[in-house]
Amino acid sequence: MIRRLLHGLGYVIAPVLFVGTDTPSAVVERLRFAYRLVGVRIVETPRVDAVERTIFLCPYRDLGTSRFGEKWVCHDVLDRVDDGYVTYLRRHKNIDYQRPRGCGDLSYCGESEYCYSDVSELEQ
Repeated sequence: MIRRLLHGLGYVIAPVLFVGTDTPSAVVERLRFAYRLVGVRIVETPRVDAVERTIFLCPYRDLGTSRFGEKWVCHDVLDRVDDGYVTYLRRHKNIDYQRPRGCGDLSYCGESEYCYSDVSELEQ
């Protein structure tokens, strides 16, 4: 129930956050702004082919870990809000937002405390 509410919150916030954005680069600028608002420290912003990538340190990495498990707030609660953004951007902007996830599958990031997100146009 809480996850659905958080998803809905993200979907409701998205039209305000992404007003006037029609390109991946404009969307990623707004996302980076939103990340900074919640205390995310952005480490790197590479462009990989047609994908805008944001690598960052999750600010809530240890919050709630003893009770809810590692990365609970960052990767369970905040991800549900991001899911609302994903839904909105796909439906209304034709933008593919791959919400934040661990860097384990990036060769240059490895197993670290960093996360990353990707933004690109949806493939037709």
